[in-house]
Amino acid sequence: MPRPSLGVVSISYNEERDIGGFLENLASWVDEIVIVDDGSTDRTEEMVLAYGDKVKFLKSPRVEGEYFSHQRNKGIDAAKSDWLLHMDIDERVSPELAAEILEGITNAEKDGYRYRRLNYFMHRPMKGGGWRDWNLVHLARRDKFRFGGMFHEDCLMDAPPERIGQLHGLMIHFNEDNFEKRLRKSATYLEEIATGVEGRKRPVTWIDIVGRPVAEFIRKYVFKRGFLDGIPGFISAAHSATAIFRANALVWDRQNHIDRSQLDVDLKKSWSAVSLPQRGE
Repeated sequence: MPRPSLGVVSISYNEERDIGGFLENLASWVDEIVIVDDGSTDRTEEMVLAYGDKVKFLKSPRVEGEYFSHQRNKGIDAAKSDWLLHMDIDERVSPELAAEILEGITNAEKDGYRYRRLNYFMHRPMKGGGWRDWNLVHLARRDKFRFGGMFHEDCLMDAPPERIGQLHGLMIHFNEDNFEKRLRKSATYLEEIATGVEGRKRPVTWIDIVGRPVAEFIRKYVFKRGFLDGIPGFISAAHSATAIFRANALVWDRQNHIDRSQLDVDLKKSWSAVSLPQRGE
């Protein structure tokens, strides 16, 4: 029996810094690469098209109401391979993981596989802080898998647990080029976290605004051993804590919003209660 075909699906937006390394990491051992682009304005398209027929580039900017999950599903629909590996442009497959993938897709008893990441933060591989907790199905038969959710996509696998395997090689994930870009990305994800806060269906309290961020920092830095990563580990834990703070503060403001016009009304009342001396008095 011939080996099942293997494709890679990814989404892109202004990726000229990373796209060369991404394609070079894959081109020699996968059968197909599908990239769904969100309207890049740099050299991303030019660099992708230079790789030839193995790479399919779909320029499909998101419209209102579409999330990253919609983009990834467009890639699934455009792909032809039997198995699909779902990646980000800033990810690289390690040799160990590549060998496991090529062997795993020949197993007729499996429909998908989980694997873990070696995440980099500020260009440093992270040991603790929850960075190695990620373990999702991102390798699956094309007709068994879809994405859902907003920014952090949900993996929707149409297969029973016994048909999902575990790979042990690591996917290398470089993440952002610097902390400034991490802050910008976090601003994008803020609404998703706020939606979770609103899902509690109760008023935001002091416990939520103060206690939850502190608990998040302790969880990431102490219990998840973020201290193993030195200053980057501390920054990472503090950043996670502030994300929790900002989401709860945002929802508190929505729940306790005071209309701007009311401020003028209140000020007008305060003026009416005061008698100012007239000119010349």
